[in-house]
Amino acid sequence: MCGLRLLALIVLSLSAVVPCQAQSDDDVRDSLRMYQEQVSLLTQQLDSNDVVLATLRRRMRDLIMLKDSLISANDLFQRELKEKNALMAEQKLAMEEKERLVAEKEELYRQALTNSSIDKAKWEGELKAKETSIDAKSREIAYLQKDIDAKEVTLQSQRENYSHLLIEKEHYRHLVDSLQKRVGAVELENIRKQEENKYLAQKAKDAEEKAVITLNKKKKVRPIQGIAMRFFRTPDWDIRLTPETVDGGTVTYSKVIRNRNAGDIEFDFVTGASVMLWDLTDFFNGTSKKDTLSLSRLPEIPRFDQKFNYDLGIYVGFGGTNLFKNFYIGPSFRFVDFFYLTIGVNICEYEMLIDGYTAGQSLEPVLTLDDITAKSWLVKPFISLSIDLDFLSYIKK
Repeated sequence: MCGLRLLALIVLSLSAVVPCQAQSDDDVRDSLRMYQEQVSLLTQQLDSNDVVLATLRRRMRDLIMLKDSLISANDLFQRELKEKNALMAEQKLAMEEKERLVAEKEELYRQALTNSSIDKAKWEGELKAKETSIDAKSREIAYLQKDIDAKEVTLQSQRENYSHLLIEKEHYRHLVDSLQKRVGAVELENIRKQEENKYLAQKAKDAEEKAVITLNKKKKVRPIQGIAMRFFRTPDWDIRLTPETVDGGTVTYSKVIRNRNAGDIEFDFVTGASVMLWDLTDFFNGTSKKDTLSLSRLPEIPRFDQKFNYDLGIYVGFGGTNLFKNFYIGPSFRFVDFFYLTIGVNICEYEMLIDGYTAGQSLEPVLTLDDITAKSWLVKPFISLSIDLDFLSYIKK
């Protein structure tokens, strides 16, 4: 009776733990949803960082194009400057030629003054030719001056453009330095976010697998552990010397067989597996159909309004320290997802007295335990209460 009361207390205490299981499922779902939200947030941050990185790279490309424009403007300025220098050199030669012609004209004029009047017409013709050449050179010099002035205007514009490009280059140089630092920081942040994203993705995957395992309550084979109560105690044989008093005051001793572990009930820690044969979930979670026509019928026990699973299966397990000499087998009933109640037979090897000897019997002095005991297999009934191993991994630490 004491064993049955203890078993009832264990059942009630384990049943009281059942609400924690539903909370554990909610925690698993919340953790999975939290990890998925974190992964989504990090993915958005990575996308925004990629956009920033693309913008910075586009600005760097614009700066490279500006640098190329600056080089082209510098080349154009150098060409224009060379052309102006060439025009100024040509103008200088023309002016030197004009000065030479003016000197020749003056020389001819002096010669004409010193010569006779006979050669006057000849000298006048030569003077007019020199004057014509001088006028042509003057016009050529004027045209060259106009070209030089135009080149100077162009060069001034090129100088202003070049100065503006130099200022813009300096500005973009500082911008490039800051952009390179920002790009480096963004790339490091991207690497960190990617690693963090991988870590959170792995955690989300683990949480999802954990949720799948938790919610997969229809598995055919489930490992379980628990406590079995068998209705036979393992014998512990001993030989005790018992004093005997005879006439005359002489005390003699005799060997008596004794079982130090006598009793009817023994508890054992068992480990095994339950194979589902019939799913009873719909029966226990279904709608109650009460017979309203029968007034004498007792009120029906209300069914559980929970998402628990029930089934009936076969249990095979091992117990004690010597697993291969202590077997448990019998039908098992799973209730509220993780708990199993099993009733069956225990097949175990015990050390038993051989035929002809019983507990409390006196032995001959020459006999020992090895002489009166032998190994024997016995089949005894048992009842056990076990818990699914998946339940242990979801208990909050």
